[in-house]
Amino acid sequence: MRKVIILLFFLYILVLVQAGFFAHFPIFGFFPNFIFIFVIIINIFEKPKDKLGLCAGFLGGFFLDIFSLSNNLFFGFYTLISLFLVICIKFILMRYVQLPTESR
Repeated sequence: MRKVIILLFFLYILVLVQAGFFAHFPIFGFFPNFIFIFVIIINIFEKPKDKLGLCAGFLGGFFLDIFSLSNNLFFGFYTLISLFLVICIKFILMRYVQLPTESR
């Protein structure tokens, strides 16, 4: 529960910085989505069976839905995209990546 609260706070700050500050400064002509980058990094570096990455995907997408300014997308679009991204990463890690085990 403590990890989820820290994750909630960090994602909230990250989406505020992304929507408030980085929206005015395109990098090479486009605006990077730091929430999706953060969700990908969390899911790659955690164990494939852990659920914190799924929580990060949901919360990150939810915050992007709340703070997005585009009117042509429905509410929940970023949440669905981030959850689909998390599920794809988890599937690839569980099915195709074998992590080394410690032998003593």
